[in-house]
Amino acid sequence: MSKIAILIPTYKPGDYIINCFDSIENQTIDKSKFTVYLALNGSDKSYELFLQELLKRYTFDCNQYFMEQAGVSNARNFLIENSKEDFITFVDDDDQLSPNYLEELLNASSETILGISNVANFENNIDEYKENYIGKCFSKLQPLTKSKYKSRKYFSSPVAKLIHRKIISDTRFDTKLSIGEDSLFMAKLSPRVEAVKKTKESACYYVFEREGSATRQKIDKKKELKRIIYLLKEYSQMFFTFQYGSLFTLSRIIATLMHVRSLFK
Repeated sequence: MSKIAILIPTYKPGDYIINCFDSIENQTIDKSKFTVYLALNGSDKSYELFLQELLKRYTFDCNQYFMEQAGVSNARNFLIENSKEDFITFVDDDDQLSPNYLEELLNASSETILGISNVANFENNIDEYKENYIGKCFSKLQPLTKSKYKSRKYFSSPVAKLIHRKIISDTRFDTKLSIGEDSLFMAKLSPRVEAVKKTKESACYYVFEREGSATRQKIDKKKELKRIIYLLKEYSQMFFTFQYGSLFTLSRIIATLMHVRSLFK
């Protein structure tokens, strides 16, 4: 049985997904140790046929699902529940992995330790990568870091890490959110993380700076304010339960409040 489930939600995928699949195909770890779970959500039949034909090029095991309802959180939750491997890694369909990504993360991770990799951005190809806001803190962290406050940037996104299923437990992505759900998901599972452990710097998750991606769409100020209020309520409840680390949770509240400031610039 494979050890790692690679969970990939996709919506109307373009040719960029080929590079994502290529990077998975080229992993140094034996392919028997991982399985890809792909959820095509909210797209028509032509995209399903496109993916079915494309996957014939590759030798890794892939379980493909078609979901009528669109939404990355809904797709990720479905894949969590329909995969069975001990470890889970989330990959966005337009991003790429270094060849040693899975191997290094598996060596760094356990039931209580969150293995984390380097992170970089790219526009055209990964050989011309740029600095990433999460990757900035990679070199500053100790090989093993117990402080969630110091490693807080790695709790803002589910990618660039390997998460044991016991750490995820019954935590799921909040489907009421389309932005901010990643940080909330990571914050809610954080009490089950004893420490984060770095891979070699060469193990890297490459983020594609693609026009039209969810993080680059125009903001509706009314919806954004509603989203911020919802997140502040969630983080405030977490803060007063005293399970999540006061400083860590406070940092999430402050980060959320920073979005209010940006609305009125």
